[in-house]
Amino acid sequence: MKRFIFRTALPVILVAVSLKSLTVLAQMPDVSGVNAAMIKLFGDNAAFTAQVDVRVYNSNRVEWLRMPSVFASADTKLRVDVDMKLLKSSIIQPAMISGFTQAGMDRITSVLRPDKKAKYLIYPGAKSYAAMPMAIEDTQIASQKVEKKPLGHETVDGHACVKNLSTVKSQKGAVLIQATTWNAADLKDFPIQIEIKESGNTTVMHFQNVNLAKPDARLFDIPAGYKDSNASARKPAANPKK
Repeated sequence: MKRFIFRTALPVILVAVSLKSLTVLAQMPDVSGVNAAMIKLFGDNAAFTAQVDVRVYNSNRVEWLRMPSVFASADTKLRVDVDMKLLKSSIIQPAMISGFTQAGMDRITSVLRPDKKAKYLIYPGAKSYAAMPMAIEDTQIASQKVEKKPLGHETVDGHACVKNLSTVKSQKGAVLIQATTWNAADLKDFPIQIEIKESGNTTVMHFQNVNLAKPDARLFDIPAGYKDSNASARKPAANPKK
């Protein structure tokens, strides 16, 4: 069974997370639709930062969502930064984005930490975060394998690429994610473009300004002084007075 980093697409997950968070500010939702298998598409020891243009198309190839993002990865960790104010969509109204801003949730940082078996949702505007456990199979990055089937050669943004059908499988052979990738030879085989089809939607991630230097380790930590938004939910109820 395929388990994509996108349940229908990464942007949709982030939007859904924000919508739910606005309704229940004190309890951040789980984002179990996101898993770490995508990390393997970048290589065994990938380290990079890049700007990413994420676009989602329907079955008629009509774009209905565009979301500029910033990705960073190192040591099997993955970070995605999104500014909801930059998002463009035919189904999301400006008033909704305004609501995100008022709640301090217009900027969202999603961090996957397989080494800590945890994933973080961080809201810089609200100086808050939520930490959630990762599924065991999502933390087993080292045992996951990538199979590439060459589909041809194409040039993307001046980079000569091998177009591959890339499949990430678990140690037991289960397909975790399958995507078409354009791997650039001059960027150490980095997938400068990734396309994933699921549930009638096609998500295209176009990477620009790729920097293969290892990013600062602090990018994958919860910033000091940020409030745990789930802390109140974990506190035991006060004993009623007798």
